[in-house]
Amino acid sequence: MGKAIDRDSILGLPVICERTGKKIGLAEDVQCDPVDRKIEGIIVVSTGYRTKTFLVDFKDIVSIGEVIVVAGYDCAKEINKKDLDGIVGRTVIGDDGQELGMVSNIIFNTDGGHIEGYELSKGVLDDLVVGRNILTGNFKPYLYEDAIVIPGGYSYDLKSNNRGIINILSDSKESYQ
Repeated sequence: MGKAIDRDSILGLPVICERTGKKIGLAEDVQCDPVDRKIEGIIVVSTGYRTKTFLVDFKDIVSIGEVIVVAGYDCAKEINKKDLDGIVGRTVIGDDGQELGMVSNIIFNTDGGHIEGYELSKGVLDDLVVGRNILTGNFKPYLYEDAIVIPGGYSYDLKSNNRGIINILSDSKESYQ
């Protein structure tokens, strides 16, 4: 089983062709399917004379580390413009109508691209004081233009990622006792 990484950690990484060893561009974003809970591919921006944006299908990715290595230069695909909206920045609403936060990051497994969870933010002040939460669970959300709704009947879990001033201070108090 591969390691779990987040979307933010791959942004800006060079994308290298395994066959030629040449850099074909930089990772700009991920394209995902939140209903099937998988990363479909990585959106890459070429770094040549004429800038071009294309998609590298997740199955064509050989490895993700300090660089992203892809199977070959022929794996570049056209991006479907309707899929470019993404889910980062959308508000997540629970089955009880409660606003859980805004998607700020996507956590996924490097082996199959399975989405492990979503990092949620409730705003700069809350992020600073209590930290962000991680949304996990087995659910198939409804996707709307500005929101993601988790319908009733699905299980989900909202956990603190143990960051924020309150959590840092409470951890430091425990270490002194």
